[in-house]
Amino acid sequence: MWSMSEAANADGERVRLDILKRMSPAQKIALMTELTLAVQQLAFAGARRADPAASDDEIWLRLATRRLGRNTVRKIYGFDAEPK
Repeated sequence: MWSMSEAANADGERVRLDILKRMSPAQKIALMTELTLAVQQLAFAGARRADPAASDDEIWLRLATRRLGRNTVRKIYGFDAEPK
């Protein structure tokens, strides 16, 4: 038997999926773009908090290193992030 909260979560998931089904492809792309930007902003804020003295460029390069790997960023940007 489901608890009240599990039932509410299941109902919420059904509503969310129904909304997504009714969205056009363009709306879904716009939503994903917004979510991607939000994740990037959160990652930047976390990196800023970890190293407040780092420049914006250095933070972006460190984030790129997380996504692309140290060797790729070194080859493309000439930046070698020090492992922490």
